[in-house]
Amino acid sequence: MKKRITSLLICGLLGVGAIAGCGGSNDSDVVKLTVWGSASQEATLIEMVEEFKKANPDKKYDIKVGNCEEDMAYSIVGQDPSAAADVFCYSNDQLIPLLRVGVLARIGGSYLEMIKENNSADSVAAGSVRYGTDKEEVYGYPYTDNGCFLIYDKSVVTDEQATTLEGIIEACESKNKEIGWPLDVPWYTAGWFFTFGCEYSVEYDYDKNYKETEVGLEGFNGEAGVKASKAMDKLANSKALYGKNIRNSTITDNFNAGKMAVAVTGPWLAKSLQTKLGENYGVSKLPTVTVDGETVQIKSFEGYKLIGVNSHCTTPAEAHKLAQFLSSEAMQKLRFEKHLLGPTNKAVAELDVVKNDVTVKALKSQNAFAVEQVSVPANFWEPLKSYGLNILDKLLNETGAGGKLTYKQQLDTMVNLMKSSIN
Repeated sequence: MKKRITSLLICGLLGVGAIAGCGGSNDSDVVKLTVWGSASQEATLIEMVEEFKKANPDKKYDIKVGNCEEDMAYSIVGQDPSAAADVFCYSNDQLIPLLRVGVLARIGGSYLEMIKENNSADSVAAGSVRYGTDKEEVYGYPYTDNGCFLIYDKSVVTDEQATTLEGIIEACESKNKEIGWPLDVPWYTAGWFFTFGCEYSVEYDYDKNYKETEVGLEGFNGEAGVKASKAMDKLANSKALYGKNIRNSTITDNFNAGKMAVAVTGPWLAKSLQTKLGENYGVSKLPTVTVDGETVQIKSFEGYKLIGVNSHCTTPAEAHKLAQFLSSEAMQKLRFEKHLLGPTNKAVAELDVVKNDVTVKALKSQNAFAVEQVSVPANFWEPLKSYGLNILDKLLNETGAGGKLTYKQQLDTMVNLMKSSIN
């Protein structure tokens, strides 16, 4: 059974329209709204806004589009909710932090009915807070799934080689090509631990505070954690690994330059890399890895991206109308066509062009081995990042030989940090 967990990534930030605040209008004939989304989809979001205006000709709208990456929603929107956009996109791991600062409006009525009727149950749950078995509150309009997979250049790595980490390393080393796999980004780092059976669990009370007695870190500093460390070390010790501070722009630039042949990334880069690689575009679930004679499938996270309405908005009815439109069947179909983003809408997901798409298939294949994202305490992430950096810096080994620290020593430190300052 999949455990629930979440992530906090560090990515790019604000662009056009970012300083425009939550915008109710004093003008009787003009509705002013601001919407924020990913910079990579800005042109598409602008197109969607124009479609919304056409679909509502009875009103005059002044809608400004700005940039805020979904995984940075809490960091940006939470700074000053009253100055943030009326409508904004966010990753479902941001749900609890956003609720704590009181920035998300609860969804009800016909909009809630439409969400539940038209979208997958898992995507609806990703934007929900559940209190026991008798109460659920929904705060997000789902519009795409979120996860990672392997993209590779078929002229460098064969489909067979792409099924194992060892095959990928051999192919890239022999042809002097780079592997882009961020070991210092905790969202990816955690997947190596889950690969070998580590489990994380957390529960929150009615005030969105964690229940200390309900936080679990099974296996992280045990045998499973040691095996995960050995697996990461296998990659870190390859001359093909790009190394620290890899970004989305690093991956696209290095693929375009012919330097990189493999990357672990997600739907956000699929379209651009597919365009670059053409018939050599390879995409699949993550590979297996062999440690101590045991071959296992590398795991990852799965989650969803949602659209939220700012609770400080002075025109909430119009904001909800816009959020519903942007997450509608037609707009999810457009996102797939423009960006290969997998839909949460059940009708779009059943289209042959979607079901047969190799990128969508790869994400679904990996999600069979994924851990579900929900909000977890922030201090889960920094210790994981530090551990990944220790691996990249080659500071650890199993026995402590050569004056290095043992995996077990640093894993104990990591777990103690996670438990001592959970918030």
